[in-house]
Amino acid sequence: MEFIKKQITNYTWKVKNVMQFTLDDTINISENLLDIERLVLVKGNVVIEEVTPMVDRFQIKGSLNYQILYMADEESNTFDSVSGKVPFVEYINADGTKETDYVEVHASLNDITVTMLHSRKLSLKALIGIDYQVKEKDEFMALTAIEDAGEAEVLEGTISMMSLKLQNKQPLSIVEDVDIPANKPDIYQVIWKNISVINPQIKACDGYLLVSGSFSIFLLYNAEEQDMPVQYFTMEVPFEKRVDEQMSSADMISGSALNLDQYHIAVIADDRGNDRKLEISADFTVEIKLYGQEDMKLVRDAYSTDVMIEPEWKEFSLLRLLMRNCAKIRVLETVEMPKKNSLLQVCYTEGMVSIDETKKTPQGISVTGVLAAQVIYLTKDENGSLASTTLDVPFDCEIEVAGMNKDVTYSIVPHIDQIQAVQLSDNSIEIKAEISLEVLAFSNENEKAVLNMAVKPIDSDAKLKLPGITCYIVKPGDTLWSIAKRYYTTVKRLREINGIENDTIYPGDKLIILKE
Repeated sequence: MEFIKKQITNYTWKVKNVMQFTLDDTINISENLLDIERLVLVKGNVVIEEVTPMVDRFQIKGSLNYQILYMADEESNTFDSVSGKVPFVEYINADGTKETDYVEVHASLNDITVTMLHSRKLSLKALIGIDYQVKEKDEFMALTAIEDAGEAEVLEGTISMMSLKLQNKQPLSIVEDVDIPANKPDIYQVIWKNISVINPQIKACDGYLLVSGSFSIFLLYNAEEQDMPVQYFTMEVPFEKRVDEQMSSADMISGSALNLDQYHIAVIADDRGNDRKLEISADFTVEIKLYGQEDMKLVRDAYSTDVMIEPEWKEFSLLRLLMRNCAKIRVLETVEMPKKNSLLQVCYTEGMVSIDETKKTPQGISVTGVLAAQVIYLTKDENGSLASTTLDVPFDCEIEVAGMNKDVTYSIVPHIDQIQAVQLSDNSIEIKAEISLEVLAFSNENEKAVLNMAVKPIDSDAKLKLPGITCYIVKPGDTLWSIAKRYYTTVKRLREINGIENDTIYPGDKLIILKE
């Protein structure tokens, strides 16, 4: 006999959790920057650079990138800004983790607060949210066929499983040139620039991934005319780009995520030499996860009337896709602005989504989280002072998952499709947003595979003790295969003797078995 085998690669989900940790840092203002008179707004994003699994824990290395806009002189309406990053190394306890496991980490900036210690020093405090999953990789060679089986009876079957075909990270850079709105004056000096990504999509295609979405851009600047007030505009710039990946195919299911690591906005001259164009460059990390459906033929069992065949079994868990869906949440909330400022006009709104908790329910998955909406606005001060505030809007929803049970594993990736702040009065606004929750849910089902088969001489004594003819009453769980193996005969012979046209038998049926 020649055994034909194929490698099965399987991931078992071991630990899934959500936690938070804090960062504290002191920021010194460099000599080339102006003194701080008043803080205006703060923006940050978290970049995970390295994840290292260890025994019962894992290490993450990354950084918090920040931008801070401040007023340097209130009377002359002079601004300045400082940017930088705070590196961090954190150890996360996760019982059961091994050094060979795969740890998937998604980080979010749940809160960031900057306070002024004095005109040349700031204190930064941030709350980082970590959503992680620990998976154990299991690889083994399963028996798929037996060649030159001779007189042996071979039982074969087909299993359908969803397997993780590809899992890696790739960098992606996107560069776009856009014109500023026609009703805005030329750009003289940029005060503040910001990019956020809305409605990101990653689609698996044959030989590549198609990444698409839109840049939401906010630019605050001084015009060349000195008597003009501070100018600003917002705009959306769609993007679409291919990421080459030979293993990708259109029938695969993508669980990939797009992370914006850093961006740059440069002012460039248009065809007439006027500063009316922006060059936008953004660096992303594409976390690629592609799942594929596979029908695999396996050897289930084998026996012979001449030799003893003993299979070596292995139990494993396989994934079956329960649901791939995008749940939409609409947020509508009226909130009060800080009392110290009277609202003149909303300039720009962006948001961050963090998931606080997910729970399995009989119907599906319960999700609770927070939309942190950062609103940049002008106050009713004499000079139309610029200010910002971050407003937390809680949300909850239940995502229906047919077939939900305790063994279901899932992942949820949130992102913002659109967000807007509408002024209602001098001190209140209405936050409108649409949030997408990309959900992948799998059932975990137990299966058995044959790793190898040992061939030994048949137990002649046991065979001799069997009667020459037996009247057998079929019991629950019996099959023609199991009966034939027990009585050293064949399925074909049982069908011939008993006049059975197919392999279907029922408890209580009576079979005649003749000893071979």
